[in-house]
Amino acid sequence: MGRKAFYRNPFSLFKTMKQFESYFTREAIISYLCKLRSKVAKSRNKKHLIHLLTDSEKFNYHVNDSKKYHDAKEDTSNEFVKYESQFLAELNRILPPRKKWISLGSKSRISKANNQPLSSNDRNYYSLIKTIKSYGQKSSKETWLIELDNFILDIQNTVLSGSYKISHPIVFPKLKNDKTLKGPNGCRPLSLFALKDRIILSLTNKYLTRLFDNYFRDCSYAFRSKKNKENTKIVNHHDCIKDILEYRKKHQDNALWMVECDMEKFFDSVNHGIIKVLFSELIEKAKIDNIGLEFKNVSIIFNEFLECYSFNKNVLPLNASETYWESYKIPNGEFEWVAKRFTELKYYENIEDERIGVPQGGALSGLIANMVLNNADKEVMKTDAFYVRFCDDMLIIHPEYDVCLKAKENYTNALKELKLVPHNFNSKLFEKRKKQKKNLPEITYAPFWKGKSKGPYKWASISDNGFPWISFVGYELHHEGHVRVRKKSFEKEINKQKEVVDEIRKAVKSGMRKSKGSVSESAIHRLVGMSVGRVTIKNYETVSNDLCWKNGFKELASNKYSIQQIKQLDRNRSRLYYDLVKDMKEPDAEEKLESKPRQIIHFNKPFSYYYQVLERKDKGLE
Repeated sequence: MGRKAFYRNPFSLFKTMKQFESYFTREAIISYLCKLRSKVAKSRNKKHLIHLLTDSEKFNYHVNDSKKYHDAKEDTSNEFVKYESQFLAELNRILPPRKKWISLGSKSRISKANNQPLSSNDRNYYSLIKTIKSYGQKSSKETWLIELDNFILDIQNTVLSGSYKISHPIVFPKLKNDKTLKGPNGCRPLSLFALKDRIILSLTNKYLTRLFDNYFRDCSYAFRSKKNKENTKIVNHHDCIKDILEYRKKHQDNALWMVECDMEKFFDSVNHGIIKVLFSELIEKAKIDNIGLEFKNVSIIFNEFLECYSFNKNVLPLNASETYWESYKIPNGEFEWVAKRFTELKYYENIEDERIGVPQGGALSGLIANMVLNNADKEVMKTDAFYVRFCDDMLIIHPEYDVCLKAKENYTNALKELKLVPHNFNSKLFEKRKKQKKNLPEITYAPFWKGKSKGPYKWASISDNGFPWISFVGYELHHEGHVRVRKKSFEKEINKQKEVVDEIRKAVKSGMRKSKGSVSESAIHRLVGMSVGRVTIKNYETVSNDLCWKNGFKELASNKYSIQQIKQLDRNRSRLYYDLVKDMKEPDAEEKLESKPRQIIHFNKPFSYYYQVLERKDKGLE
């Protein structure tokens, strides 16, 4: 697979089911590398934009990163910093340096899909692809290109050899909540794999996802390769919401019964032995349906993924390591587990003999969730209930209580067979307030919202002895068909607004080197970009938004609940922005760097959450 093969037939991968080894083309490997490098450039650009506003050394990322990675070489940092240093060094070794990237022409900066300007991430990606193509066609002797060729050949030979060993990932503790000094700091164990492992696992996941997808039920919406009903995109969480609302509409004259279920520590508690059995069963089916395909090498890599990590062997011991938690500056750090629940449910006679848990962040972990929970899907589908699952979250709906209850029993019994732990089901929808407060009702529904698994309960009005809302994949759905943002998702966006403004405020407080207008413009551009995308005064009526908050909530429509939320997001964003402008003072002339004259733009309706999320849809512009 030489350099020219990469360019002869671009984007031909995955059209039909081919041999596993054919997925590791030069094109596929380079594409993955360029996406990684583009993410690095995006991260650096955010740091650079802050650096331009202040002369504070705390925000000089050139100096800070240089020191951080130097300390990593001196073995004085935590594992994450060392990993990051090695990862960036390897990317820089096999990809062209930034100054050699070839710029895209004006036509190439416009997306052919929607006729909108490419995002900075996409521009960097295509610029890198163009650069590698240009140097490859010239048969250049650039050191990085030679290293890239060797890297690609090494991956291809590794996959063909059938003897690859995946290195243990490093475990990075991600805080679940704000750090506290008063009690334990619960963390999620995120796994980070070496660059070579990441590429091999990612392409292995693409192959297996496509190979197994027809064996999974349509009620599953996460980590799939199947298209949506419109045959335009891969199914996602928006399709869950559409199907739930469609079912609600079919039964709009009836009250519906509901079961919600979430699992405790799914990725940390799934059993390797069970995974291997289910994987073998799927491979046997694939052999029948794909005569002539060989599955030896892909099976070796899959099993290596399981061998490189288990929660009880690789993560649990870290709880007792003071050195580990000190290196990340997390006092009383803790990776929580479900050992007590395992004992209550009598799953294991000797847990020490088991390998339990798969990496959070590992490319194959989502596929494993579908492999395992497909068994639970089959059991629920034996009933007449409506059922949807997104990874380890699920909903059961039916007009009859008994049908809902039976489906729930089938589901929980299937989980027990799989040695998985559902959250205890909450049977209490409301309770009397312990302390009466002025203007608040005597009854609180806090127990309902706190429970992760609950039901069967009636999805109906409170006056009808039901509860009007259900929560799923970032949304909340009303029994009358209204959709709003889930409270946690809403609060997360509010907090993100504050973080953006606080970061800029902190930076310029130590020494502002741009004009007040430059700083305020930088702030509002970041706030608008993260909320509704790359909106300008020229394109606000036609813009097709890219990676932004709005894109996560495409199923929102105007109703009294969503309008209230979206307008609050606008009000909060405006308040934070104008408070920042009010608090800033112009720097002294000798301290201020020259900057372009500011264009006067009023960031009002065209840039608002309300216009971009709701009003455009009302006008049929979406």
